[in-house]
Amino acid sequence: MTQIVTLASTETGVTKSQRYPILEAGNVSFPRGRYAVEFGPGERRASIVLRHDLENVALIRRLIEEGVARYCCTVSSPVSSYRRMHYSIHPSQEIGWDSNDLGEPPLFTPMVIAFEARTLELSDQDDVHPIWEGRTIEIARGSRLAVGPVVRLKPTLLHLLRIDEDTNLRDGTFQVDAESQPFQFVVKVSVDLHRYLQYGPRDNIRGHVMTNVVTACLALLQRDFSDDGGQEEDGWQSDRNLMALADYLEENDVPHWTEVDDFRPEEVATRLYPHLVEDVSKGGPDG
Repeated sequence: MTQIVTLASTETGVTKSQRYPILEAGNVSFPRGRYAVEFGPGERRASIVLRHDLENVALIRRLIEEGVARYCCTVSSPVSSYRRMHYSIHPSQEIGWDSNDLGEPPLFTPMVIAFEARTLELSDQDDVHPIWEGRTIEIARGSRLAVGPVVRLKPTLLHLLRIDEDTNLRDGTFQVDAESQPFQFVVKVSVDLHRYLQYGPRDNIRGHVMTNVVTACLALLQRDFSDDGGQEEDGWQSDRNLMALADYLEENDVPHWTEVDDFRPEEVATRLYPHLVEDVSKGGPDG
């Protein structure tokens, strides 16, 4: 899992102007406060597992234990105006989204939010800065008690797929088109294939299907987006999703779709998402 840590800054020695202490970067309300969040893959493709870990913030931990506050994470996409808050009473939560609602990989903002209003008198037992000790504060419902960094997971080609059911396609078939503003692949699949991808087991067959889909997507890129070299105003470099995809290919040391002599869609697809097969090197059950 990927871990990101938010620490209170101690350089200025002053707190921000606010009505209650908050754990966030650049705020010394909790001088020794630490907010670590870990991101990992979820059970579904469009999901993640997020774990919140709070240290040296006795006030916030107490409010969570009393049910006054909860762990939260906002999933958002500025391009599609998508925004949804996910809540949990547990430090570990799985967060999912519908890729069809987003035009890009989503942004995640982990937080701790008050779900009930409270009036509290603070003390040195709350891990707050001395300036807060002895003060009475009012926490309104919806107040942010801890705020982590805004995180965008590294996009992959799979993040740019939108899978739609098409009743006009024969069983076991699919077609790939592209949409712009922002760029994404539209994968039209037959009814049976759509049902399998949505509800079927996570087996090698699913992997083979997705590798074939990726091959078709890369072939489309090579066919329709390789002529301008990305230099035209409306070329592929003007789209941040395609720029992110180009970076993803470079990070994985595979050719770019504008490299006419070296780019083979089927080879790049199987290097990114190789077919998983059984080892038959021993020649079968008898060796």
